[in-house]
Order: sequence, then structure tokens, then C-alpha cells
Amino acid sequence: MSVHAIHLAEDDLSRLRIAYLSPLPPERSGIADYSRELLPYLARHVDVTLFAARPTAVDESVRVQFPVRELDHFPAAYQQFDLALYHMGNSEYHEPFFPLLIQYPGVVVLHDYSIHHFIFERTIGRGDFTGYAREMGYALGIEGMYLAQAVDQGRMTPPVFEVPLNDRLLDASLGLIVHSEYVVEKVRQQGYGRPLRVIQAQIEARPGKSRREKLALPDDSLLFGSFGLITAHKQIGMALRAFRRLREKVPNAHYLLVGDALPDVGLESMIDGLELGEVVHHVGYTADLDRFVDWLYTTDVVINLRYPTMGETSATALRAMAAGKPLIVFDHGWYSEIPNEAAIRVSPMDEDGLLEAMIQLAQAPEVRLQMGRAGLVHTASASHPETVAEVYASELRSILAQRRRRYG
Repeated sequence: MSVHAIHLAEDDLSRLRIAYLSPLPPERSGIADYSRELLPYLARHVDVTLFAARPTAVDESVRVQFPVRELDHFPAAYQQFDLALYHMGNSEYHEPFFPLLIQYPGVVVLHDYSIHHFIFERTIGRGDFTGYAREMGYALGIEGMYLAQAVDQGRMTPPVFEVPLNDRLLDASLGLIVHSEYVVEKVRQQGYGRPLRVIQAQIEARPGKSRREKLALPDDSLLFGSFGLITAHKQIGMALRAFRRLREKVPNAHYLLVGDALPDVGLESMIDGLELGEVVHHVGYTADLDRFVDWLYTTDVVINLRYPTMGETSATALRAMAAGKPLIVFDHGWYSEIPNEAAIRVSPMDEDGLLEAMIQLAQAPEVRLQMGRAGLVHTASASHPETVAEVYASELRSILAQRRRRYG
């Protein structure tokens, strides 16, 4: 057991004291939005104290509901809580929490199975080859150190999908919460033997309105859409190639892109090269969540392609379902667990299969409505924050009770 003993409440375990460490609004992080929606419901079951590097920078709507303490105070306050709850993903916003997670163990919500990208950026991305080699060695032994050297010397690209680099995190955690059976299987294959629970990624249905008038579309237009930061792994190029072919059969089709594009994607030249400038509408990053949801309501079909997968759960796909929109996704990872009634799944990187799915939905408005309703029902029952928070509280109590029985 860690020298940092977990404080065990002497009274009823039904009301735990939880230290909550996660990106928080207004940080540009899907996990910050996740926490914003989960916290009010979780606080019905447990006492929550938030820790942040800059408490005054946390969105006021969060600060008025919860105590927010300086992250620097967490080590001294650690034993005041029954458990620490860490949220981990791949963005830089998790940087302040990772060293604390290792030194002051708690329950970890692993939003991305692989955190290689996060580890890479905080080590070799800052010129710290030794740190990267240490993590690769921790995961793979001497072979990992050789691979790290090859990456550092430019002889290979970082194996971000092949080597998850979550081993140190798993070893430090008191229990693990994940969002899919896919990740459960991966973690168990690594030999993880502590408490492990699938808790559906939560999403709360939000009202929205169409912004179609902002795009000046013809009344009979059919609008496909993709949402979120546009990276090479989101396969927007493939989606637009299939869309160009679709327009031969569905000339009233348009495509909406909501989110910034990374420079290496070459989005504008891609659109120009496919001669789609008049029918692809890129509105860029949308900071306001309500406006983002409005753009979801604007579309007829949401296309959410990611390959390879980091073992992530797509908040965009969940928000699309909560907005009653049909989905087209690749059939792998968490996406394979979306109900058949709410999404058409195509084999990863199968452009012909993607085109077939787009044609199917373009020509069947009643199917689009049925799929949208199925997604809405699914998210309302399985992913509502109230339901999810109850499972969180139950799992946290279970983990603490197990530790209490084990250590007295």
C-alpha cells in the first residue's frame, strides 16, 4: 500500500468525500465539458472538492456550485478525502494531474485507452528523451528503450496506437473506470487486476435549433456534418471523397464541418482539389456549447470517422444521438458498441461502404428519423448524467469498501 494512506471514513460510506481532478471549463477539452455536465449530478451522492492549477480561471458557473482549491494544496489535503478521482485523456490539460496521480493514487477515469500521445508530448516533445525512454522501458522493457531511441533519431514515428503507455497509470490506480467493453478487454489483457468498471460516457440532451439560414442553403438541401477538431485521424479526406461521389446521385447534398483544422490536414486545399468549395461549409471552432449543439441540430446525418482508435469514446457521437441525429461510424472500438438502431457502421477505411451508407440515408428520410429517435432513446436511458452519476457513486463506494476490508 502507498505510504500515502487513503483516509477511510469512520461513518456511513454513503456520503464520500471526493477530491476531483480533471480539466474544467473553459478549457478547450471534451473532458472539461464532460465534467461540467457530470458534477451537479455526482454532487447529489458525494461531497466533491475540485482542484485546479488556477481556481480563479475556472468558469464561474462551476465555481459558484463547488469549492475549487489550488492544485498545489492537494498533496497536503490528500488524506482529508476518502478517494481522489482523476480524469485522464490525451490533451495537455491533463498535465498538472498526471504526476499527482502517480504519487497520490486514486480512482482513474480513463477516457482514452492509449495515452501515448500525452506521454510523448510531455517528454520527448519537450526535448526530454530520457523521460520518454523511461516510460517506453516501463511498458516494454529493453525493447521499449530501443524503440524510444529510434523515435528520437527519426527512424520511426511514435507508436501511439500500438503502445498505449498507460502501464504506470494502471499500476498506480486504486480502481479504473472506462467507457467501453473494448477498453475493458484491452486493460484485462495487460493483466490489470484491480476494480474495473464500465460506466457509460454521459451526455445530457440539450435543446437546440437549426442554423441552416446561416449557411444560405437551398430549402431542399440534405446536410451531412462532421464535428470536432479536424485531424488526420478523423478521416475527413475520405469522407469528402465519398461525398463528392455521392453528389452524382444526390446533387442537393451539402457538407458541414464544425471545428478547427490542424495545418497538416490541408483542409482548404483538399476542398479545392475536390472542387467542393460551393457545397462544403467550414464554420471553424465553436467555443459555446449551445451553439455547437445548434450546428448538430442543423444537420441531417452526422459522420464520425476515426481510424485508428485510441480507445476513445466520442462525445460528438453521443451529442449527435442526444440531438436525434443518425450516425455513420467505423465498426471498431467503442463505435462498435453503439446500438445498431442508431448508427450505420462501415468497415474502417472502406470508402465504398461509406458511400453506400451515405446513399442509403440520403434516400430514406424515414430511416433517418427512426435512427435519430433510437439514438435519443439510448442516450436518455443509458447515458443521462443522473444515471451515470449514480453508477459512479456506487462504484466509488464499492472500491473504498473493498480497500477497507482489505486493509482494515
